[in-house]
Amino acid sequence: MRRAAIAVAALCAAALLVALAVDAGRWKHVHARPPATIVGNLAERLLGTKDDVELRRGVSAFVVAKDTPYGYDNGMTQGRVRAQAVAELAALAASEPPRDAARLESLLGVLAWGSTRAPLGVLDPEDRSVDAFTRAARLDPTDTAAAFNLELSLRALAPHGARSQPGRAGSTHGIGRSGAGAGEPGEGY
Repeated sequence: MRRAAIAVAALCAAALLVALAVDAGRWKHVHARPPATIVGNLAERLLGTKDDVELRRGVSAFVVAKDTPYGYDNGMTQGRVRAQAVAELAALAASEPPRDAARLESLLGVLAWGSTRAPLGVLDPEDRSVDAFTRAARLDPTDTAAAFNLELSLRALAPHGARSQPGRAGSTHGIGRSGAGAGEPGEGY
């Protein structure tokens, strides 16, 4: 009788381990949603995959937002999808460890850079992008991609070019010499 009880207990333990192994195997190809499990969330707790799935969900939201076209609705769908992705990425960045938060901030910067102009009184998308890249570079100083994105965005926003002579706007004598300011510098009344 005792041997039968031990055999049944061993069989139950083996079945539990097999079910746990199947659940753990299902976590291998998870993208944005937890897989269906046999033993509940025991495999998730043992593997510590909750934050990884959340990170993948944020990256999936970024990809969907990036790939959503402007569309025939004057960008309404694109704006809504981007706003949802930004909200999800920002919430995840606040709760993740610094290395993962830096990656999420970089994604926020990329999404902001591709946005349309902001109304008066609201931070421009380019400035939001620079802020996100700066946070990413500070969160993970070893993240060369964040540093590169920050430098690239700052260079793109820097003023370029120089006027040849102040007040003349590069005009030559004989072309466009009528109207205010058409004379030589220093001439006037």
